[in-house]
Formats: sequence, structure tokens, C-alpha cells
Amino acid sequence: MTHRLPRLTVIAALLAASVSAMPVDNFALTDQTGTGHELFDEGDARAIVLMVQGNGCPVVRNALVDLTAVRKRFEGEPVRFLMINSNLQDDDASIRAEAEAWGIDLPVLVDDTQQVGEALALTRTAEALVIDARSRSIAYRGPINDRLVYERQRKEAGNHYVIDAVTAVLAGERPVVTSIEAIGCLINFPGRDQVSAPRDKHHHH
Repeated sequence: MTHRLPRLTVIAALLAASVSAMPVDNFALTDQTGTGHELFDEGDARAIVLMVQGNGCPVVRNALVDLTAVRKRFEGEPVRFLMINSNLQDDDASIRAEAEAWGIDLPVLVDDTQQVGEALALTRTAEALVIDARSRSIAYRGPINDRLVYERQRKEAGNHYVIDAVTAVLAGERPVVTSIEAIGCLINFPGRDQVSAPRDKHHHH
């Protein structure tokens, strides 16, 4: 008895699932207090929400209340929350000061070489990445919700993209909305202009 058909179906399903889900490699960075974190170190997290932080960015500061709401919503669920700062001008001390001033009690991973920011194709702060820990891929990237738009903000969000995406990942499904353009402050990647230039030999591990 051959099992040809189901196998083809599985392959088709895998192909469909991998079209827009960008794979994510594990990485390790220290946060603003010098504590080390690995993206995939805690096996029980099924979804990881990684928010891009940048000192002094009003969009990030404004979105903190939305992030708090998402954290409350998934309290007790296997969801992990982290922030990442890929700004060259921000360092441990200034990120610590920003975190204290704005009540950020999450680890802010300090990406001072910008290697992780490059790998994750970050362009703006205030972008949230919902990572499916089991498939190690990005299930959704974009703003937390649609409350903030350029130059104005709504009283309440109509669409809760991150909550919807995390809910989908926890249910083993794909989010309906997988990508929306982030509207945060631009992250400067000086290395991006020299993409064609050969990398330093000692850079790759």
C-alpha cells in the first residue's frame, strides 16, 4: 500500500507555509543590564514578541502602552516578550536610562554590531516581530495595532495585529495578516551601503 498522496499533500502544505514566513536563526545578545539572552533558549515559549526599540523615538514611547496591553492579554500563556535596539548611537547606559524613564521592564537586547538587525531585515523602530518558536520563523511583522498612523492617532485601535498573530501561532495556525509596514523611526545601517563589498574575514564565526 503506497502513501503517495498524503506525502504530496504534506509537501504542498509545507511549501505554502514557507512562502512568506521568514526563517529566523537563533542569536544571543546582552540586554541593557548586561544579562545575556538567547532568542530560542526557553523551550516553553511558543510565540516570541520582539519589539524594535530606539531611544528618543516618540513612536516607540507611544506604543509602549499597546505593548503592555498585549503582555496583559497573554499573561500565563507561553509567550515571551523582548525588545531589541539596533541603533548605533544607543548604548547600554543610554538604553538603561530610556528604560527607566519610560517604565520599560523588558530586556532590551543591545545589537551594537547590527548583525541581528541585518539578519532580521529591520528598517524602523516600533516594529513588532511575532516569531513562531516551533517553526523558527517570523509569523508577523509590523505595528502592534493600527492605533498609530503618521501625524495622528486614534483613540482606539480597530485591528490588533500582534494579538491576532500571537493567537494564531499559539493555535498552530498562520496569521491572516503577516506583514504591515512599520511606521517608526528609521534605523541607520551604514553597513548596508557596502553590501557588495567583501566582509571582514574575522566577522563570520
